[in-house]
Amino acid sequence: MPVRVDGFLVDSDLQQRMPAGWETIPGPLPSGRADLRLDQRSCLAIDGPAAAPCYAGAEAVHGSPPVVYGKAFRTKTRIDLQYWIWYPYNDYGLTSPPREVWQAHEGDWESVSVILDREGRPLEAALSKHCAGTRRAWSDVRRRGGRPIAYVALGSHANYFEPGTFRHSPACWPRELRDVVRALRLVDRASSGRTIRPTVVPVTALLPSWMRFAGTWGETAYVHFPNNAPIAYGAGPRGPAFHDAWRRPVTEELAWPRG
Repeated sequence: MPVRVDGFLVDSDLQQRMPAGWETIPGPLPSGRADLRLDQRSCLAIDGPAAAPCYAGAEAVHGSPPVVYGKAFRTKTRIDLQYWIWYPYNDYGLTSPPREVWQAHEGDWESVSVILDREGRPLEAALSKHCAGTRRAWSDVRRRGGRPIAYVALGSHANYFEPGTFRHSPACWPRELRDVVRALRLVDRASSGRTIRPTVVPVTALLPSWMRFAGTWGETAYVHFPNNAPIAYGAGPRGPAFHDAWRRPVTEELAWPRG
């Protein structure tokens, strides 16, 4: 479930890249510093799906209820209600449970936005997924009690407007892996499963203090394909204030394709 970041912060070391590799440095979490990362000290993303019980167990100790982090932006013509969602671990697999094909990384920031006019009437919803997102007219958005429903893909946490099976775009993967992604026909699966109504925790670009951290939320990310060792291909995500949707509210989300 989407949870508070506090447990992950407690369980993580602050690290800096040195000539010999990543080394733990003293805290507290600094403002800025894109050259740093957080590393959950007791679990290893390279273990892929096998590490899921470790991450789940570590998070369970903190007992966080489901939450999202919320911020309202106002432009001359629109209001953008952004809800940022934190997951401690991403363990996507082509099958369930994941076997030969999987992608794993610590930390996952996703978002759900509702675009209003200046009088507060909803116009569109925008959902993050992988390298960008999709949007839909409010009249076409499934809702419960007036609130939009986001269908979360198993493992990857990509958001969709309805349940179903959805092809991955190779463009969202590193160039050297795109042919493999096409060949394997990777998909997300989202279903009408358990529904949660998270509490909204207000944030700004400055508060809480972790919002100012420009480094990555997680160690090295890995992907595994048949007959290969896990391949390192990136890092964890950056925090909400360092995403395009936050930096260019309304404009960025309305540039996403309709979905």
